Amino acid sequence: MPTITSKGQRQFPDLAAFMGGWFHQDFDIHGDTLEEVVAAFKAESDAALVAPLVDDIDAFLATGDEGMEERFQEFFRPDIIPTALRPTTREFLLAVRAALAAGPG
Repeated sequence: MPTITSKGQRQFPDLAAFMGGWFHQDFDIHGDTLEEVVAAFKAESDAALVAPLVDDIDAFLATGDEGMEERFQEFFRPDIIPTALRPTTREFLLAVRAALAAGPG
């Protein structure tokens, strides 16, 4: 049986894996805030995982602001609502990116 992949998995595989693995319905097991969840990811990951995730975030942000909320839902079908953590999906992704770029987890 063929594997079914989403648009997000095909076009932004590291971002799709991150959203599914770290911002799932029970994401609070990793922390209560976006920054705590990203810090937990960084503590379990090395630069070889962080760099491609940052690249995927940049690539997704480059798709433009118009329709971003809907596109994010369509591509990643996240278990969380990014706008519950930041005012817009763009700001959510920028906050994730900033936390990834911050010092060690």
